[in-house]
Amino acid sequence: MRKLIWSGLVLCTLAGCASTPEKAEEPAAPYEPEFKPGESPKNTTSEEGKAPIQPIARSADPQPKDAVNIEGYRILRGVLDVSVVHGGGCKEHTYSLEWDGELREGSDGTPVAHMLLVHDGNQDHCKALVMATPRFDLASVAERFREKYGKQGGAVDIALQGQGATLRYEF
Repeated sequence: MRKLIWSGLVLCTLAGCASTPEKAEEPAAPYEPEFKPGESPKNTTSEEGKAPIQPIARSADPQPKDAVNIEGYRILRGVLDVSVVHGGGCKEHTYSLEWDGELREGSDGTPVAHMLLVHDGNQDHCKALVMATPRFDLASVAERFREKYGKQGGAVDIALQGQGATLRYEF
């Protein structure tokens, strides 16, 4: 009896598969970040729609901590918004922007501030895809420019480690 039932089940499955036309699988659309320089952020770390603005941390030797992918960034009204994606989902993550406080001359003569986005996942080993947009106040960069060059206004290129392009911060 078992053989008869098993044989019937196998035949029904095979017959069902044979009579169902195969659908060609549609290729998955390539992943495009939702946030690019010059666009407004869509993913944030606060319920109000915008993460709180944090100061830039000064560090003699900034070091990365946990993995993070920068999807896009922009400067608007002296605030740097950075759209990030990383694994996690079970614990609260923190972000800081670290800078050694130095302005180096760029290829076109504009001062460059080299910065590092530091992500602390607090040992979150969950696998969900977490999106956030931490925000940072660039006032300390303008202050450092005034100290070094004695001018009230100017421009500094912001270079985030791991990103090819810089953003110009004008104040």
